[in-house]
This record gives sequence, structure tokens and C-alpha cells, in this order.
Amino acid sequence: MKFKGDFHVHTCLSPCADVTMVPNEMARRFSGCGVDWVGITDHNSCGNVRVFENVFSRYGIKVLPGIEIQSVEEVHVLAYFPSVTIAEEFSKIIKSHLPDVKNDPETLGYQLLVDEADHFIGMEEKILSVSVNLDLNEIFELVRKFDGLFIYAHVDRAFGVLKQLGFIPKDPAFDAIECMGKTDNFECTIFKSSDAHHLDQINSPKVEIEAPTRDFDGFKIAIEKGQVFPIENDRRSSY
Repeated sequence: MKFKGDFHVHTCLSPCADVTMVPNEMARRFSGCGVDWVGITDHNSCGNVRVFENVFSRYGIKVLPGIEIQSVEEVHVLAYFPSVTIAEEFSKIIKSHLPDVKNDPETLGYQLLVDEADHFIGMEEKILSVSVNLDLNEIFELVRKFDGLFIYAHVDRAFGVLKQLGFIPKDPAFDAIECMGKTDNFECTIFKSSDAHHLDQINSPKVEIEAPTRDFDGFKIAIEKGQVFPIENDRRSSY
């Protein structure tokens, strides 16, 4: 089966995302441009994933539970999990590895928790826009402990592994990479995304994915078989 996806998007919980990134507004945008599978990947937290899964399901959109982690090397990694419950348990551990520093929303951005009616119900107080005290190998081992997938985010942009390290290390192993520019030089599964932080960055599907089922297991099979095909003719989001 073929699905149209965007597997790296942020909600109002990410401090660098707009406060308009709430579930019903985002679902309407995705539905309107033909996206039927979305990865929710806030910075260092899965606090909004459950609400978004519930809301998106009403629009016929499947949510892939995820998170974008910043390693001690300041490399961004996308991790995806079999269920929201597993993602939330993983998120608790990630939170324990963040510095014990309170976020300054006026300076660094609001970290908003939201309900299914798009109402703000609280704020994450601990700063999310920093590195955890785990290196890439430690993050990989933790992701695998929770049966997750480990994917390097926007390798060719700020906080991407190529920008930070200058190369993609063989260890730890990785399942795929996300590349925003040319993909000719990579011999692995590659996907593109909007990395949307604002509503106007939700404008088209970013990949077509061939998977037996529209769930984590289907996504994993598509990654393993390289059946993720970037859609090139779209407007690029700014990061």
C-alpha cells in the first residue's frame, strides 16, 4: 500500500515552534494537502503526542509517535516508537537527562501542552532546547531498548550529523537519514520532511511510502526495504 507522509513535524511544545501548532489546525492542514501519515517529533519530549494521535485520527491521519533528541555532540536524532505509551516512557528518561534548568519562554520560546480542543493546558517547565547528557551511542542503545528506530535528522543542515561531525559515523548503526538537499551521495534509506515549525510549512506530502500497514511495523519494514521515496516537487520549509 502507498501512503503520503511527513515524518518530522513539531507542535507547540517545541520552544522553536509557533503557538499555532495545535492539533486541529495542523490536522486540517495535513488533510487539505493529502498527507495521511505524520510523525510528531518535538524536541526532547513526547508530551503532546497522545493528544495529537487522538485528534489526527478523526481526520483519517495516522500518527507515528516520535521525538527529536539533541545529543551531547549537538546532533539531532529522530527516534520513532511502536506506540504512544512506549514513546511517553522513553520521554520520561530523556527528561531525566536534560539539565535541571527552567525554560525562559520569553527568551527561548513557549513549551505548551495542549488538549484535544486546541486549548493550552500547561507548559513544560524544564528547558527542551538543549542537549541531553547522552552521546550518540548512548541514545542509540536507549532507543533500541524501547524497540525504536534511530534516524539522523536533517543531516545537511544545522545540528545535522554532517554539519556537526563532518561525517556520518558507522557506529552507532542507524536505520535511515533525513536529508533536505541532494540525496545522490548516500547509500541508505533517505527521507525528506517539512520539519514544520509553523502552519504555513505544512503544504504538501514530503514522501511516498510503500508499507504493508500504516503503523510502526509497516514504517519499519518500509525503512528496511528502502521503500521511502522523497517527493521533490514541493516548497521547502525554512529551518
